Amino acid sequence: MAGYEGGSSLTSPVSSVVFEVRCSQTRPGEAVFVVGGHEALGAWKTTMALPLQTSAELFPKWQTVKPVPLPVGYNVEYKFVVQKENREGQVQWQNFQGNYRVCPVADEVLLATSDWEKASAEVSSLGPASSTTLKEPETEEKDRAVQKQEKEEILLKMAESGVDKAAAEVTSTCPLAVTLENREMRRRNFSQSLMALDASEPQAASATPGAEVQAEAKEPKEPKEPKEPKEPKEPKEPKEDKEPENSGGSAEAKEKKEAETSETEEAKTEAPELAQEPPPETPQQTPTQETAQEAEEPAEEPPEPDVVITQTPLEDTETEEPLRVPEEPETRGVSLKHITPLVKLESESSFSALATVADPETKAEHRKGKKTAQSHYDPYNLSVPVVVVTSEVAPYSKTGGLGMVAASYAFEFARNGHRTMVVSPKYKHFEGISYVGETRVRVNDTEENVKYWHLRKDYEEGKGTDFLFIEGSGIQREGGLYNDNDGREYPDNLHRFTLLCLAAMEAPLILDINRQGKYGDKVIFLANDWQAGLVPLYLCYKYRRHNCYSQARCIYVIHNMGYQGQYHGCDACRFFGIDDKAAGDLVRGNCINLSKGADRVLTVSPNYSKEIQTPHGGFNLQDFVSAKAASLRLAGILNGIDDCWDPAVDPDIFVNFSVEDFEQGKQENKVQLQRTLGLEENPELCLIGFVGRLTWQKGVDVLASMISWLMQDTGNGVTGHVQLIMMGNGDRQYSETLRWAETNHRGRICGYVGFDPKVEHQMMAGCDLLLMPSRYEPCGLPQMYSQMYGTLPIVHATGGLVDSVKDISEGIEVATGFHVSPLSSDTLKETVYRAVELNLKRREDFCRMQRTAMQSDYYWPKAMDEYERQIDIVLYEHATVR
Repeated sequence: MAGYEGGSSLTSPVSSVVFEVRCSQTRPGEAVFVVGGHEALGAWKTTMALPLQTSAELFPKWQTVKPVPLPVGYNVEYKFVVQKENREGQVQWQNFQGNYRVCPVADEVLLATSDWEKASAEVSSLGPASSTTLKEPETEEKDRAVQKQEKEEILLKMAESGVDKAAAEVTSTCPLAVTLENREMRRRNFSQSLMALDASEPQAASATPGAEVQAEAKEPKEPKEPKEPKEPKEPKEPKEDKEPENSGGSAEAKEKKEAETSETEEAKTEAPELAQEPPPETPQQTPTQETAQEAEEPAEEPPEPDVVITQTPLEDTETEEPLRVPEEPETRGVSLKHITPLVKLESESSFSALATVADPETKAEHRKGKKTAQSHYDPYNLSVPVVVVTSEVAPYSKTGGLGMVAASYAFEFARNGHRTMVVSPKYKHFEGISYVGETRVRVNDTEENVKYWHLRKDYEEGKGTDFLFIEGSGIQREGGLYNDNDGREYPDNLHRFTLLCLAAMEAPLILDINRQGKYGDKVIFLANDWQAGLVPLYLCYKYRRHNCYSQARCIYVIHNMGYQGQYHGCDACRFFGIDDKAAGDLVRGNCINLSKGADRVLTVSPNYSKEIQTPHGGFNLQDFVSAKAASLRLAGILNGIDDCWDPAVDPDIFVNFSVEDFEQGKQENKVQLQRTLGLEENPELCLIGFVGRLTWQKGVDVLASMISWLMQDTGNGVTGHVQLIMMGNGDRQYSETLRWAETNHRGRICGYVGFDPKVEHQMMAGCDLLLMPSRYEPCGLPQMYSQMYGTLPIVHATGGLVDSVKDISEGIEVATGFHVSPLSSDTLKETVYRAVELNLKRREDFCRMQRTAMQSDYYWPKAMDEYERQIDIVLYEHATVR
């Protein structure tokens, strides 16, 4: 019988069956269901399927909570499916033909056991129905905190079971795939970044097709022909990439290659050509292919860095005008000598590290009497101290946005009323610090002595921040914060930042700072990025087990998921002094991952918290992040901007203005900016700006592909009526593009290779539009700066750019900018055309958007309301003890 007909159930005797299946196909937020021909099993309707349950101990076994009553003597067919717990979305069925069958027996409780991958089931008896009681999960007896913790453990175990699947998914679909599996051990520490995008010099030979051209950029007079990408191949699992492939091709393939190269040479016009990024249909080259290429030309390649991670672009960025380094550049160095100073970017990885910050007095003055930059949330736990753990904090140490954000935490939490401590490494002796104590911690089975140095910063109304700087073995270096002067990561970074985490955990317990008493064990730890990733782990596994920090909580803040702190060849138990269970929270694949042990996670924008749950943005941790989201332990808060970004009081711009008189004020700033940068003084032209690192991540190649199109007047009243200012530093090939653009469009384009914070402020005040074609952007700050000055941003719809810019498609009444989606040369042209047309031909609508943008509130008090709300939530919940 194909299935039981429901009508017979009225007269047939009833027995019961317990369904059990071994299934590891689930991901966080999903569950296993049993569906079959009987009504009790949903009558083959997945929306009515019967859910199975599991636990941290049972997983991957799933079981019905109670025996399912079924009619005796009938073969009931059934099958298992995986779908979301709310039964929405796609349904995954077992992948075999036919169905399972079970024939209930009178007065017996049967157990039907099967495996997701197998087409057969084993049926056994649990005993007479009257005497058999199925052990149910004791969810009703457990309190709410234990239930929630158990659910999270189940979710994390699901994530663990899918590690290989997640890695394969990333390798095959993610445009920023990591190809590290086959590298020798000495090159496997890549804690600084999974992305080799932001180097200021050309990279060594990478696996990205065309990268050889970049390596040859140092000799522009004899440019080397770019190598053709290899034929697309099916993505391979890392374990299978052990046998090197033959790098040689057939004669036919070589002839084809030469023909294509010839066509490429004929197509080179106007713009200087950079090494093009491959189109999406060309998959990322495998490590074995990379090895073969390295073997072909060992003498021509520059020395490789310790870690080389390759990426391929997400979107089709095939440019209309290929970019290359010109054979004889007409200019060298910075052509705009009247702009000073040229800030060097030797140790900084982000222009945020070079930005100016308002002092506390200026911030307090700026917030008086303003509708924006005000708090609107009344926190419940201002009496709880906040301990910010960070590897950098401005102005003492900074390489990018993290240092700036940490400095804002230091001021804002103290201003709100929290007793605030910031713990960071003592990379050198900072002026004004004083010794306040020391302690001993254990790292890698060795007792280490750490010293604490203190600096107090007082603000208004007796509020202030305690800055603690940790001195320990290996922390002070001659080079940068994380890398030496050659850009190589320090080999003992894991040791250095383990010291930081342990010292930060001890500080509130042992230090009586300024005779105000110890911070105590009821605090909020705000751990930032992988360098502080051990704080939540030690809190759960070390301190709480000894009834210490039982009232404390930790929030782990992800500023960039591409930075995870992964290390190979480390005995986690011995090195960190933890047990196997704790070490399991750090292990991912064949390495440890310091970003994996977090309890509650925040990201720097709401949209970014969604992106890191995908293979594109999760960098192999998407399942773990999804587990946090499913257990309501993931949120995103958009970063704030500093109070110095206010056109009404900004001392760096030519003319101050506000939302009441912005039209006249912006016009005067535009003319002055044009005069200063040597552009034609014409306020009727649309002035577009770009400020950022000159890297692939920032989409400079996509921007460069439309320059000639933008400058050419074809009679449409839009193109050719534009001026462009581009300021940045980074990869040499992109720097040459800026110089080429200025040289070929004198008076209409300013290409400034360098960075001047003052000019950045003047651009925000004088430009009409700001371009941000970033391929990814966890938060982003320039798009928020520009809106305060009435400069409308044109942004790729990604990360925090989505959260901070309202697209014109939402309506002129609420729009503050323009979204580009997906990112490509054509879509960027379309969006820029629409924005420039609005500026030149529909001034009333453009001014309306400018006014809306200027009335936006992106200052830190608004962001701090969300942080305070998160603190109240985590303190309300029970502590996690593992």
